[in-house]
Amino acid sequence: MRKFISVVAGATALLIATACSDRTVTDPGGRSIRPRGAARTASGGGAGYTTIDPTFDGTGVLCLNGPGTVNCNIYADKNFVWMNGGPVSANLGDGTYFFAVLSPGGQPNPNDGSTNLLSTDSYTARSFTVSGATVTFTGTGHDVDGNKIRLMPYDDTPNPGGVYIMAICSLTNGYPVKASDCKYDAFKVQEGNVTQASALTVTKDGNGSYDNTFTWTITKAVDKTTVQQVGGSVTFNYTVTVTHDGGTISNVKVSGTISVFNPNLDESLNVVPVNIDGVTDQLSDGTTCTVTDGGAQTLTQLITDFDYTCSLSALPQGELDNTVTVTWPDQDLTTGAALTGGTADFTFSNISFTENKIDETVSVSDTFGGTLGTVTVGDANPKSFTYSRTIAVGAGCTSYDNTATFTTNDTGATGSASQTVTVCGPTTTGALTIGFWKGPNGNSLIQNYCQPPALANYLKGLGGGSGPFSNAPTTKCSDLVTYVNGILNGASATNMNNMLKAQMLGTALDVWFSGPGWSNTAQGKIKPPSNFLSHNNLGTFNMDVTAVCPMVDNTTTGTATCSGNKPSTDAVASGAVPTSPMAMQAILDFAATTPAPFNGSTSNSIWYAGDRTKQEILKNIFDQFNNGLAFGSF
Repeated sequence: MRKFISVVAGATALLIATACSDRTVTDPGGRSIRPRGAARTASGGGAGYTTIDPTFDGTGVLCLNGPGTVNCNIYADKNFVWMNGGPVSANLGDGTYFFAVLSPGGQPNPNDGSTNLLSTDSYTARSFTVSGATVTFTGTGHDVDGNKIRLMPYDDTPNPGGVYIMAICSLTNGYPVKASDCKYDAFKVQEGNVTQASALTVTKDGNGSYDNTFTWTITKAVDKTTVQQVGGSVTFNYTVTVTHDGGTISNVKVSGTISVFNPNLDESLNVVPVNIDGVTDQLSDGTTCTVTDGGAQTLTQLITDFDYTCSLSALPQGELDNTVTVTWPDQDLTTGAALTGGTADFTFSNISFTENKIDETVSVSDTFGGTLGTVTVGDANPKSFTYSRTIAVGAGCTSYDNTATFTTNDTGATGSASQTVTVCGPTTTGALTIGFWKGPNGNSLIQNYCQPPALANYLKGLGGGSGPFSNAPTTKCSDLVTYVNGILNGASATNMNNMLKAQMLGTALDVWFSGPGWSNTAQGKIKPPSNFLSHNNLGTFNMDVTAVCPMVDNTTTGTATCSGNKPSTDAVASGAVPTSPMAMQAILDFAATTPAPFNGSTSNSIWYAGDRTKQEILKNIFDQFNNGLAFGSF
């Protein structure tokens, strides 16, 4: 009577249904079946599986999958079982490992001292390392041949069908190991005749995962937002800062593959169908998992795989286990053997959860700074970028908008932050200096366009008739020319009151001759005011009197940078004028007001009761305006 092998050929009850190669295995009956699986390490990548070694054990019947089968799972003797680190195309990932032989079912624990451990030596005796495709045995007491290590010594399995489990465990996380550090590969040792029905075996893997979505914010700062400067250029220093939160966790789940092994074969080694009530899966916190196509059915394959998924509302606290159960009823198999109803289960303990980071990286760019770089969770938080931009100073005020933007790597979420800087140069008002007004063109304008008594009355009216020009002649333009020249020629740096009065008069002439109502038609050959002054009503020009050039010692410094890189004077803080900005006509009216700051005397005009510092500041206001260097309001 020939031996009847009631085993699967070319396949095992695998915890992970992942083939270590794509080739088709042929059983002794000539049938093509699914390639057998292999244990994959928890560190990811690569595979290890059980095999034979004819070099050590001879060329007899070692593997019952068929003659010459290297990737074996059915063995004639337990001494013939070797571990192989996997082919070059699918070898174990680099690292340190140990292997263990376990009895199947329940909750397999590969650590020394566990109740289902069949290996009889310590885990250190079964240790090995992998580098590239090379396995190096670091243990003792086992035969070694290249990448192969003999599993013996280990005890006989208590499983009636002769099924064993090989565990390959990564020591990356230390010892003792958890189920999540190990992957499992089943093999069977078949000796003697088998005439009775065999119970099903179930194994599984468990992969915990969750999404962690990061939210980012961005800010932008600049060392100054407004610059008033006479000529040259201004450099702005920008800082762009991105910050992320701790992330929002979602899509927490456990998923993987359940493999149900049906070891029942007929004498021709065909699979004997077995009816099952179904496959169920549950987490230790009570969560019921969804098993795809896991209902009542007939199993007609040696190994039937089922995908499963368990959805959780949050990351678990403490240890989480996952148990699969397959149930079958009493039934008579087609071989005539009676299979008693029962269950088989397998618990994958202490599931580890892998974080899937979403939007963990941002690319940061800037309108002016260009591409600033990338920031990833794990970098400094917040992370800042700096850059500088130099802007030439023109006439008047110009604003420059500048926006920094981030874009996340996964969802493409964006955010931005902006800064606006304003660069102000002197306003091109078209005002004329006191040198012009005492020259031939200025004298000609007064002589021919004073419209007596209009210009004189304007000058006399400053200060309500008690101002510095209240004695201006009203009858003839020639008399007014003489009056103007007398004041302008009397300007002297040694007498600040005379200098102030001259600059104030020059400003008053600028304002009057730029006012509305002038004709562009020349009187004879005399050029009209429009040839020299734009008729834009300079009396309405709002001057920033907190930025008066040049600096006066012993007073409050303003915000502008003047010629020669000198700082300006803040005329308001210095007490020379009451507010800023001020219309030029308002400044003239204020300067002519008695009893302060003007003393009301035309023969001995004194401002600020003789305070030379304030006199010089007011003089500089008019001087700056007359020279076309005044800063307008913005």
